[in-house]
Amino acid sequence: MSRENPFAKLDMASISANQTPTKAGYGMTGAAKTVVRSIEDMAENTKKLMEGEVIVDLDPRLIDASFVADRLSDDDEEFQELLQAIKVSGQTTPILVRPSSTDAKRYMVVFGHRRLKVARELAVPVKAVVKKLDDITSAIVQGQENAARSNLSFIERAYFAQNLLASGMTKDVVRSSLAIDEAMLSKMLGVVEAVPAPIIQALGASKKIGRDRWLSLRQLVLAPALLKVAAEYSGTAEFLELDEDKRFDELHDYLKRYKVKSAAKRPKASATGKDWTSSDSSLNFVMNAKSKKVAIELSNVEAKPFSDWLSAHMDRLYDEYKGSKHENNGD
Repeated sequence: MSRENPFAKLDMASISANQTPTKAGYGMTGAAKTVVRSIEDMAENTKKLMEGEVIVDLDPRLIDASFVADRLSDDDEEFQELLQAIKVSGQTTPILVRPSSTDAKRYMVVFGHRRLKVARELAVPVKAVVKKLDDITSAIVQGQENAARSNLSFIERAYFAQNLLASGMTKDVVRSSLAIDEAMLSKMLGVVEAVPAPIIQALGASKKIGRDRWLSLRQLVLAPALLKVAAEYSGTAEFLELDEDKRFDELHDYLKRYKVKSAAKRPKASATGKDWTSSDSSLNFVMNAKSKKVAIELSNVEAKPFSDWLSAHMDRLYDEYKGSKHENNGD
């Protein structure tokens, strides 16, 4: 079947990986502002790209998921609202797909995953625009469409970023896809690299949880003991029975309570401390002593030379010490 090539007039330069748009809450500062597009521009750009293009009806069973996942869970309430709206009024906005690279009869969705899911559930054709896109362009369009619609949570955006990098994309592509700067990307990757995947999967999309709370959880699980507790607790039936939007706060608060309780139980070290400074202030000496263990710390400019001298004279100094004990004992 021969059709007009949809998106033929698409200017892919306007979706270049070299541009890094920004959105409120994920902003750039300084000179970077001169080279970025606003999130409103992206939304308008997507709308214009879809206008006037050939829309076809496709069998949803012939469309595969994107090569890079961007969602941790679906919002059941929002999905049901979308399903009812399409059931009553039909699909008003087409999805974007690309031809499959492995099967000439199949496609891969670029954006419109939920509309595709609705079509499958209703067993009706899905309205789509078909465009030949490479992986990089596909990833950027997918990410920017999600950014424009503001329907991905912080952790889903971080999850998407991690998946893009794992698929071989560069950080430039990731920043363009998510409309973020280098600092925000670093924070996102810091979270998904510190919080194990099973815990993230158990927490789900966490739609109401923003960057700062995730950074706080990251800081908690950097402690090996708390990481073990988090992994165990997030896998319990009791935890997984909670509503998804309550799980993050429950885990975060549980770890904080555990940390406080552990600190309260931890016995205080019985140690005595002494310090000394040389008359010329070039050497500082600090000693913390327990019953059978003494820690000595030397600091300042003479620390290294004096420690070398001390090591070289240990035999003589110890002999003097033993001699002083004999004298004190009257031997």
